[in-house]
Amino acid sequence: MIRHLPAPRRLAGLLAALGIGFATCGAHAEALPAVVDKVLLQQPSVRSAQALLRAADAQITQVRSDFLPSLGLTYRNSDARDETQGQPLNRNIRRSDASLRWNIFNGGADTNRLRSIGLARDAADADLDEVLERVAYDITENYADVVRLRQTMDSLNATIARQERVEANVARRVEAGRIPSAELDLMHVRLIQSRTLLGQLRAQLGTAEYRYRLLTGQAPEGLVAPAIQPADKDGDIDGLVERIHERNPRLRAALQRTAARQADIGVARGSFFPAVDLSYSKRLDNTTIPVPVSDSDRSAQVQVSIDIPLGGKNIGRHTEAVERHQAAQADADDLLLKVSKEITDLYRQFAEAREIAPLMEERVVAAQRVAAAYELHFEAGRRSLNDLSITQEDLFNAQRALIENRAQQTTLQAQLLGLAGELRSALRSRYRPAPIAAELLGTAPFSPALVAAPLPTLEAPPTPVMELVEPAVGTGTPDEQLSRQLEAWTSAWTAQDFNRYRTFYVADFNPGKGRSTTDWETERRQRLTQATNPGVRIANLKIRAHGDGHLSTRFIQHYTAGHYRDTVRKQLDWVKVDGQWKIAAETVLAAPPPARPSVPPTPTGQ
Repeated sequence: MIRHLPAPRRLAGLLAALGIGFATCGAHAEALPAVVDKVLLQQPSVRSAQALLRAADAQITQVRSDFLPSLGLTYRNSDARDETQGQPLNRNIRRSDASLRWNIFNGGADTNRLRSIGLARDAADADLDEVLERVAYDITENYADVVRLRQTMDSLNATIARQERVEANVARRVEAGRIPSAELDLMHVRLIQSRTLLGQLRAQLGTAEYRYRLLTGQAPEGLVAPAIQPADKDGDIDGLVERIHERNPRLRAALQRTAARQADIGVARGSFFPAVDLSYSKRLDNTTIPVPVSDSDRSAQVQVSIDIPLGGKNIGRHTEAVERHQAAQADADDLLLKVSKEITDLYRQFAEAREIAPLMEERVVAAQRVAAAYELHFEAGRRSLNDLSITQEDLFNAQRALIENRAQQTTLQAQLLGLAGELRSALRSRYRPAPIAAELLGTAPFSPALVAAPLPTLEAPPTPVMELVEPAVGTGTPDEQLSRQLEAWTSAWTAQDFNRYRTFYVADFNPGKGRSTTDWETERRQRLTQATNPGVRIANLKIRAHGDGHLSTRFIQHYTAGHYRDTVRKQLDWVKVDGQWKIAAETVLAAPPPARPSVPPTPTGQ
């Protein structure tokens, strides 16, 4: 006879008052990748990062306007009462003037300011990546936590059912006078311990489900244990560290801000030079009633102004810029050390969790064998009740360790992928549900044949080894094709031919950061066609094969357009479509480290 626990009315009433009662809708919940894609852009932190990115774009527009002249128009209409030789005279003056002023030299301050703002915009872009990856991890962690707690409660409920069955058997023996009543008290103690733990788990589950509702806006129904299929490159710690150092959004943002502070030094250095302004003014109309004896009716004037800075303000500004750059560089170096330590710790934990996963499953199967055997021995009087209760507790602990191990693997892997900026893409391409068999959880009866069978190994993939394929020299046909494609790609870009430029990308190209293909096409068309004499140069080209029909190219891209200059490291991922290599992903990596500036000698007169 199995007794059921009384419903926790006070807890249920509290949850109902808070609006977090458990939902009973029958709709099946979406898989983890669908949940992430659906709610990612709705998060306040993501919306904030997107707004800051748009603000950075607006700053670029403002700075670009400094390269254009300013136009001034003046109109004057005045009435005056004069006296001439004691006679009053009413006079009306209507006058129109126009002026055009253009700064033609300021020591390159505007150019460096535009570069600084552009790098700050790239840092805001990396900040958005970091927020997206962090929110995706928060959702993944909470999803896995809800599943873990539910599985643990199911396993504990099955354990309580077994303990209640043993308790009923012991009660019959006590009534028959075959064993002392202390044995029944022992089972009461075991049941109280299990029910207390069940209450603690129920409270933890309520908190986890409430957090899930806050993150996703939907009820946590029908969730399945998530897993991310390991990739070949995930098994090499050195390759993983290299990828994270290059693609970690926080590091990218820190390096971009360091480069921006380098450009600020150029802005401050420009203040040492004289500023040269060219202005042209013209009087358009001059009407005075009554007409004076002498006045300028039409006039034009060209003026060149040279402002020479004096005093020590500019020296202090330059020193401040140098110190801020050094502080930014130190912050980036400190962040690199922290990320490196975090990578090492997480990877060791993940590798250990994967290595012991088969042992966790073997432990559960072995504990099931022992528990089944001890139950038979207890019935035959060959084992004590204490021995049986210990084996039942050991079985639950083994099941709980297995559940914890599965959840730990998922969260640690998600953290590593998030550090590399790859969690969202991994959820889309490598996600798979990985429920634990009900026989292992104890929620379904296991057959004697299963108990007596050899110990199986369940879903424990070997640690993958990353294989780097060096690009072939001379005879590498794919390498030659990619080199020609890159040349044609840069040619279409510099020719500002968007239609030809678009053909180098796959039809459903996903730019990331929540943008659609249409949004990306509109933005790229505008930037490509409106650039002033764009130039693109590629250096240090490296080609890497991934063994699955995919290739990637990494290079340093030097871009110029008018007064704007930019240097970034870029990776293009290529797939073959109808016999042609197409770009499937485009990623801006960490910027090349800038040269450390030297403080120039103090100019005379500053």
